[in-house]
Amino acid sequence: MTLDDEPGLGAGFDVLAGLIDAVPVGALLADVRGMIRLVNRELADTLGYDAAELVGRPVEDLLPETLRAAHAGWRTGFLQQPQRRPMGQGRALHARMSDGSELPVEVGLSPLVLGSERFVLATLTDLTANRQAELLFRQVVDGAPYGVVVVDGSGCIVLANPQADALFGYATHELLGRPIESLLPDRYRSAHAGLREQYGRDRQMRRMGAGRDLTGLHRDGSEFPVEVGLSPITLHGETCMLAAITDITERKKMELDLRKTNANLEEFTYVASHDLRSPLRGISDLLSWVREDLGEAPAPAVVKNLDRITLRVQRMEQLIDNLLSYARAGRAATDFRELELDPLLDRVCELVQLPPGFELRRELVETRLFSPPTPLETVLRNLIANAIKHHDREHGLVRIGCTAE
Repeated sequence: MTLDDEPGLGAGFDVLAGLIDAVPVGALLADVRGMIRLVNRELADTLGYDAAELVGRPVEDLLPETLRAAHAGWRTGFLQQPQRRPMGQGRALHARMSDGSELPVEVGLSPLVLGSERFVLATLTDLTANRQAELLFRQVVDGAPYGVVVVDGSGCIVLANPQADALFGYATHELLGRPIESLLPDRYRSAHAGLREQYGRDRQMRRMGAGRDLTGLHRDGSEFPVEVGLSPITLHGETCMLAAITDITERKKMELDLRKTNANLEEFTYVASHDLRSPLRGISDLLSWVREDLGEAPAPAVVKNLDRITLRVQRMEQLIDNLLSYARAGRAATDFRELELDPLLDRVCELVQLPPGFELRRELVETRLFSPPTPLETVLRNLIANAIKHHDREHGLVRIGCTAE
C-alpha cells in the first residue's frame, strides 16, 4: 500500500491503512471527489497495477470508458444517500485493467468518516470464475434435451432454455418474468401455488420419473401432459427451483394403446379358452365312452394309449387354466418362483409330439430357475415346436440347455 501525507487525519488513518491492506479482497479508499487515497495490494495485483501509481487517481480510471460518465453520477448519488452495500448485494461492473482489458467484478461500498472528512471504502471481487461457472451452467441448461426453467422465490421464471421456449410455444426470453403458473391451465393454478410454497419450505430434489404428472398450457391454449422433476439451486445468491419438464404426450398415447391391446388380448384369451375347452370336453367324453365299450378286460396296450391321451387332455386343460390366470393378472410377471426344470420339461414334452427320427436332449448345467412358470412353459413349447417345424431333414436333435451367467 502506498500513502500520501494526510495532515489532520492522525493515527486513525494509519490504522485504517493497515486494516485495508489486510483485507483478503481488493479494496480502495476514495474521498468525496472520487480520488483514490488508499489501495491494497490485492486490488493492485488483480488489476495489474503497482499500488503507488493508483493513489491520487480518480476511481473512474479503473472503469471502462463507456461507464465513466455514468459512474460519476452513481458516486454523487451514493454520497447524497450513503448506505452500506455489502458484497453479494453490490452492483456487478467491469473494471479496467492496466492493459486495457476488462474484468467482471462485484463491488461493495461502505461510507466512512475519519476526522472531518468523508470517504467511501470500496471492496472489489473478481467474478471471472463466477462468470465462467455461470456460462458453463447456461451451456449445460441450454444443451439439455428437455425443457428447463428456473423459478425464483416469488414464483417468477428467471431462466428458461430453448427447449422450454419451444415446448410452450414462446419466443426466446418471452418466458422470463412470467409466473410459473402461467404455464398451467387455470384450473390448476391456485393449487399449484400452494404446492410451490410447500416445496419452498421443504426443498428436496424430486427425480424425473418420480415427479408429479401435470398438464402444461401451450401459448396457443392447447394442453399437453408433462412430467416435472424439481431441484433446489442457488442462483446469484438466491435459492431458486429448477424444473426439468418433459412432454409425455407420446408416452401417454403408448400407454393408452398398450392398455387397449392388453384388454383386447385378455378378451381374446377368454374367448379362445372357451373355444378350446369345448373340444377337450368332447375328447374326454369320447375317452370315457371308449373305456366303457372296451369292457372289463381291455388290452394293456390300448389302456396305456388311452391313459396317455387322458393325461394330455388334462395337461391341456391345466395349460388353459394357467393362461387364463396369467391373463387375469394383467400378464404382469408377478408369479416368480423357483422352478425345477426337469419336471417342467416333462410337462412341456407331453404336449409336443416329436416326429420319428427326432431326439430331444437336455443339457442342464443348472436344474433350477427363478421364473413365472406359465410364460416359461409357453416359450419352451413354442421353441421346440418351431425347431421341429423349420428343420428340413428327416432326423434332428433338439438341445435344451440352462447355464448360469
